[in-house]
Amino acid sequence: MRTNKVKVIPAVLLSTVLVFSGLVGCGSNNKEATSSTSETSTGSATLNPVSLKVMMFGDKPADMDKIVTEFESRSKDELNTALEIEFNPAADHKQKLGLKMAAGEEVDMAFDAGFLSLNQNVSNGFYQELDKYFNNDEYPGLKKVFTQDLIDANKINGKLYTIPLTQYYYDLDVIYIRKDLREKYGLDPIESYDDLKVFLDKVQENDSDMIPLALRGERGFYKLFGNGIKQTGFSGVSGTGVPFNLVLSEDGKKVLNAVTIGDDQLQYDNLPAPFNQQFYFEQSFDKYVEFSKYLEKDVMVQKDAQSLLISGKAAVGEGTISGFSANQEKLKSAVSGADLEAFVYSSNVKDMKPEAIGVTYKANNNMVIPITSKNADRTMKFLDWVYSSQDNHDLFELGIEGEHWEKDGDIGFKPLEGLKNYNFPSYQLTLNPSMSRVNTSNDSKLLEYLEYASKPDTYYKIPLAGFSFNSEPVKTEIAKLSSKHLEYYALMKNGLDPKWRETMIKENKELTSLGLEKVRTELIKQAQEYLDNGGQ
Repeated sequence: MRTNKVKVIPAVLLSTVLVFSGLVGCGSNNKEATSSTSETSTGSATLNPVSLKVMMFGDKPADMDKIVTEFESRSKDELNTALEIEFNPAADHKQKLGLKMAAGEEVDMAFDAGFLSLNQNVSNGFYQELDKYFNNDEYPGLKKVFTQDLIDANKINGKLYTIPLTQYYYDLDVIYIRKDLREKYGLDPIESYDDLKVFLDKVQENDSDMIPLALRGERGFYKLFGNGIKQTGFSGVSGTGVPFNLVLSEDGKKVLNAVTIGDDQLQYDNLPAPFNQQFYFEQSFDKYVEFSKYLEKDVMVQKDAQSLLISGKAAVGEGTISGFSANQEKLKSAVSGADLEAFVYSSNVKDMKPEAIGVTYKANNNMVIPITSKNADRTMKFLDWVYSSQDNHDLFELGIEGEHWEKDGDIGFKPLEGLKNYNFPSYQLTLNPSMSRVNTSNDSKLLEYLEYASKPDTYYKIPLAGFSFNSEPVKTEIAKLSSKHLEYYALMKNGLDPKWRETMIKENKELTSLGLEKVRTELIKQAQEYLDNGGQ
């Protein structure tokens, strides 16, 4: 039975973790903001009708139009707002968003994240500043949910450009396992990579028409085979075109170097152990090669690996704990007698140890308001409405009560048959630690992990947690590096290059000719300035 700890997170925890940033519109956007404020001050009935254009990614839920209609009906007198939500395939969203921003096409709200193009698009001036909308009595819903500490944690270069979305400090990484197949093979529950390998071998032996392990080609094995060691003395950095790791002095006050793929041993020689080894940060690539035999033949072009799992075409898939119950229901609906279970592959997390997960306390997922929007105030009024009451929030996150879901206590819910038609991507609009409910139909072990994820002592702050790289001074070089890196990355990340060390050295030489050292120098400079100014 689930306890309230899964849902109720102390205010102190919220204040240290969640940070939302607001951008102040410029030029014509300031004029629009004044107009919207004036409408609001004279009474909601005077608000002019507006239709907000929203960009999300993934499959459009079957009942999405029904939910939008219900929202428009409920909020008509208060907001007079309609929604036009565009869902893009996950693999195309980044490109489509970038093209619209470059073309100046009007978009009122869009999903972006650090793993997509957030930092780059902020540097390009594509997103509005949002600071003024938070901790503001005119937006009481946002003020209630998004604390100042949360806002501060998600600022980029001192300003807030996002609505940060997160339920826990980190969404626990898991492997989805076909439980029914494991039981058919007579195997015990999977508790280690060795157990996983035995299971994958059994799939190949007994169900040869099935893909043993489904991965999304663009990110390959993702975080699998990480060493799980507490991250101290170094920090990975995004937004640099190629992955860099900043290595710090023992006291954390000096940047010793920034190392990247294929660097010569000379770049590592002056670093303290264990960072003084070439390829130290790429040790898992040997495991990628070992396990690549379980992947589908065309894994490099696979854009929707999860669909392979939930349709019964794959036996194992990679994901997070928050998506488990929805994927389990989809699989059960698609394949008679099928079932899922989760393997938590980080040993410290599996054992629910304290300080097992290093985080920046930044949200992994964000909504932004592009500068092309003329409706920034009205968009934020819509978001304020979503967060102003539990019922409003639940409508978008779970659907219509009694049709899609039912309450189970103050903080839980149970899915109803209709929820199969409304699998909404909450991390793109509603995910929040103080309002998002927990599916209490999950098995007891999964609920234990969800409770573990809600505890503040599960996490620790990684070095340079508040640092954001400003790509503007080297944006031309970064574009070249990124393009070249993409030519190599997927092949190696999917374990399809047994000679990955030689390939990385070759890539590094090509990157050097495209401005790698200029980016490295700028990165070290900015990180050191951040530390010198009191950053940690």
